[in-house]
Amino acid sequence: MRPASSSTSAALLFTPGPLTTSAAVKQRMAHDVGSRDPDFLAVAKRTRERLLRVAETSTEQGYECILVQGAGSMALESMLGSAIPRNGKLLIVSNGSYGERQEKMCQRLGIDFVAARNPWNEPVTVEIVKRALQDPSAEGVTHISMVHHETTAGVMNQVQEVGEMLRAQFPKLKFLVDSISSFGGYRVPANEWNIHYLCGSANKCIEGVPGFAFVVAHRDSLLEVEGCARSLVLDLQDQWRFMEKSGQFRFTPPTQAMLGFEQALNEWDEEGGLDGRHGRYMTNYTALSKGMEALGFDYLVKDPSARGCIITTFQVPSSAKDKWDFTRFYDLLKDRGFMIYPASLPPNEHGITAFRVGNIGQLFPADVEAFLVQVKAVMQEMDLPVPLR
Repeated sequence: MRPASSSTSAALLFTPGPLTTSAAVKQRMAHDVGSRDPDFLAVAKRTRERLLRVAETSTEQGYECILVQGAGSMALESMLGSAIPRNGKLLIVSNGSYGERQEKMCQRLGIDFVAARNPWNEPVTVEIVKRALQDPSAEGVTHISMVHHETTAGVMNQVQEVGEMLRAQFPKLKFLVDSISSFGGYRVPANEWNIHYLCGSANKCIEGVPGFAFVVAHRDSLLEVEGCARSLVLDLQDQWRFMEKSGQFRFTPPTQAMLGFEQALNEWDEEGGLDGRHGRYMTNYTALSKGMEALGFDYLVKDPSARGCIITTFQVPSSAKDKWDFTRFYDLLKDRGFMIYPASLPPNEHGITAFRVGNIGQLFPADVEAFLVQVKAVMQEMDLPVPLR
């Protein structure tokens, strides 16, 4: 693991993933391996078992981990397309573009659904979910889905409270969670929180590289809708049965990405697991937030308790908007070795755009402090007042 005081010649990625990875992860990927080689199959088997442990569950508790080639969205679409029967109906409760992506997936897959949208800078709460379930449009709903950490604005949603409420008041409903950007950085105990399906990705808080994602599924829930998948390649049950029988992927696996991910899991353990990884991210977030506040930036998410430590969304005060140029801001930071998320959010009613800065990956407090120094330098080069006012 790169020590906090070291520097690197490559640009540091202040993004929500893909992100800056360790030298050891990169090195682990630097050789070829056969997709059906026993050593690789052992890596896949260990990875599935270890991901269940990160989700604080096990096969003994009735859960399975299914690996899915591709990005996190492939696992999300596999989950939606395989979990909801042809006569089922999904309630999607969202507060950002990733929740809204689920709507698009359902439209393409022919899944009956109803959507309840919340403002992007406000969390999905248990009260909002209750209201959505009581709406007449939710009649016949069999499944409910939401995002744990909505990356659009960096908001943490009340997955635990929703899961517990569903267990107590709507025990027949199946609960689906997109934990792609939170898994490994925040707790998401599947069994304890009444989650029937959750999906995650290799290139987020575990700090691997893109190439595969995964679904942690309640086995009985998985089996009771076997045969309902709307896709051959993204058939979750078929993928699981094939892995159980042969240990192999049905189609070509991302071999190098999985080798690197095993090393990333080792580093996650060495850092202290969830507590250690979350602790570093919180330290990064605290330093970033204080520094950006001192430079005069505002938060898009006003409630501090709703902000996650994974990515933080900032905006310039309205008084400075005439001199603000996000593209130039991004390019000047990149020239200095710091890459933030390259897309700004659409302007609000005051014509102000927001931008996002990630706190995850192989980033340490010293990197955050160096980043803040360069943000100030870029502001001065852009002829912006320091601090903004």
